[in-house]
Amino acid sequence: MVKVAVAVPLSRVFDYLPAIRLDAYRAGSRVLVPFGRGQKVGVVVGAGSSDLPLSKLKPVHQLLDDEPVLSEEIVALVEWASGYYHHPVGECFAAALPGLLRKNGSAKPVPPCCYQATEEGTALDTDELSRAPVQLRLLQFLTASAVPVSEAECRLFDPRWSTPMKELIRKGLAEKFWPDYSSLTPVPGFALNSEQQAAADAAKDNLGTFYPVLLYGITGSGKTEVYLDVARQVISRGQQVLLLLPEIGLTLQLLARFRSALACRVEVIHSALNDTERLLAWQAAAAGEAGVVIGTRSAVFTPMPELGLLVIDEEHDGSLKQQDGFRYHARDLALVRARRLKIPIMLGSATPSLESLNNVSRGTLNLHRLTARAGPAIEPQMILVDGRSGAGEQGISQRLLNMMTEVLSRGEQVIVFINRRGYSPVLMCDVCKSIVDCANCDAHMTVHERSARLRCHHCGSERRVPQHCTVCEGQNLVKVGAGTERVDEVLSEKFPDYKVLRIDRDSTSRKGELQRHLQMAASGEAQIIVGTQMLAKGHDFPNVTLVGIMDADRGLFGADFRAIEQMAQLIVQVAGRAGRAAKKGTVLIQTQNTEHPLLQKLLQEGYGEFANHLLSERKAAAWPPFTHVALLRADAQANNVAQSYLRQIVELAGSHPVAQSAGVMVLGPAHAPMERLAGRFRAQLLFVADQRKPLHQLLAWLRPTLEKLPSSRKVRWSIDIDPHDML
Repeated sequence: MVKVAVAVPLSRVFDYLPAIRLDAYRAGSRVLVPFGRGQKVGVVVGAGSSDLPLSKLKPVHQLLDDEPVLSEEIVALVEWASGYYHHPVGECFAAALPGLLRKNGSAKPVPPCCYQATEEGTALDTDELSRAPVQLRLLQFLTASAVPVSEAECRLFDPRWSTPMKELIRKGLAEKFWPDYSSLTPVPGFALNSEQQAAADAAKDNLGTFYPVLLYGITGSGKTEVYLDVARQVISRGQQVLLLLPEIGLTLQLLARFRSALACRVEVIHSALNDTERLLAWQAAAAGEAGVVIGTRSAVFTPMPELGLLVIDEEHDGSLKQQDGFRYHARDLALVRARRLKIPIMLGSATPSLESLNNVSRGTLNLHRLTARAGPAIEPQMILVDGRSGAGEQGISQRLLNMMTEVLSRGEQVIVFINRRGYSPVLMCDVCKSIVDCANCDAHMTVHERSARLRCHHCGSERRVPQHCTVCEGQNLVKVGAGTERVDEVLSEKFPDYKVLRIDRDSTSRKGELQRHLQMAASGEAQIIVGTQMLAKGHDFPNVTLVGIMDADRGLFGADFRAIEQMAQLIVQVAGRAGRAAKKGTVLIQTQNTEHPLLQKLLQEGYGEFANHLLSERKAAAWPPFTHVALLRADAQANNVAQSYLRQIVELAGSHPVAQSAGVMVLGPAHAPMERLAGRFRAQLLFVADQRKPLHQLLAWLRPTLEKLPSSRKVRWSIDIDPHDML
């Protein structure tokens, strides 16, 4: 019988009769199989006997691939991930495949084309394209690149690239061709300092062995140059490199650096690509034609037959953890993959996760420190400002406004960071003090002034801003607090001679807008950049010398035990945008809690000592990384249904021998911190154990039991292993 993984929410594979000889169905091949009243694309995982009688089995409709699309290594990795994260194996395989292959698309590769500026385009006076701004930006992008750029890069740069590119080609300013990567010449890298060289040499000395390393380098210390130095050695050996990033916004700048430095085919894999582009990049990697793949978390499943190095940049970032469906962590899966392949893996961060720092202490990660900024740059000066005094406007202190005036007058740039989008987080009646709440969630509606709408940032519902209070009919509705939109407005009024650029999810929602905004910030076209945590993702703005962090207190008193860790990481990462070139940087942090001991420790002793203190607290409280946890979430349309369901699960779990003898604690059920979300009532159970094995034994028994419970049909439930978000 052919064993097939089908993308359905059941923890099993399905048996089918072979339509041709059995040995033609190799693990990793796709098949079209009957399922229910229709048919589905599945992945072959093996062959064997069936517990069902032959009369109950249906034959495979079609073998879709002459050769497996997933290598044996990826098949094994997906099966391991399915077991570890207790998620249906068919859905795990679907997550590992590009969209077109999930939809019965062709797996035959098509050679990609590239674009480059012609001599005429390179020499063109930019005024000649002043009436065609998209063409001009695209031509500048081509001329700035040391190597030809692919269609995927053009789309990432600007989704409207196709027609302007055709015009550039028609005018003789650009050309389209199919590159010969073997003829490219690598651009020499920067000379590494002693710390960078030691980290690079250690990895190069351990090529061909499992060598996990935490590259703990302050912001601007040149971690990317270390990656590149090791990658050069890997590429010279005819092997491949996989680099994972937390955010799409980082890929374009890294892509240019890797392509010019390594002179090989570099592909990107992320959600901004269309299905065809994603498949082409995936196929190039699987065929061994791409020397480097740069991608976001799903790229961890990319087949690469000659993989010789794995790199996880910003390894602490929560975006590496999938938060719905198949809830895997790309960093952790990458470590498993590197161990199985016996290759080095580098985890880079200026603010390492407590898990990684604990693994260094345990000896399971090798540590290399980068303590100095690369080149002439020095670390910025950090200043705490009491937000309760020194009145400014809308939460912007007078001291920050004064410093902005001074910095802008020198022709330098400023970042103002506030991790709250919209105009105002609260709309309150000045008479009865009632607040406009979301009808579907336990949350306030956020005012978005420019669209005159109220929006819930949790469920996405929105409505017009009311003219009067629905409780007392009062006419005076007050917008309380500030978000990025309001700060943008205030600063535009205060500094009318300077361009203010807002970077948040609202201003960059259209495809290509994030890259356009980042380009405007990096080029100096905008002098004041207002934004959310999107600015903390490793971007390089060389002329930014002042960073103002508003409302630094939100993480100090969060409900999630990771909140303080994440607050510190955010502050350090945002602060790292200041003074990255030769100019000295300053970071001004506004807080209502200037004497908070953890905040003082972070600023006075640095992130390392701060993290050590948090680790000691976590150990005393028996929280991760010193224990292992899993979160069972449930939600239902009616109140208390999810709670009742989870109480039943508590009884089931308590009856299992592992829970009774191996110290697996089951905490709850409890309401989720936000109990009502998108009209559904949420509750959760927390499983805590000192050792992984008993925890997974209990969950492995529990999951198929949950699938069979009649009460499971009344709720939506999920299991989250090593949850990154407890909310």
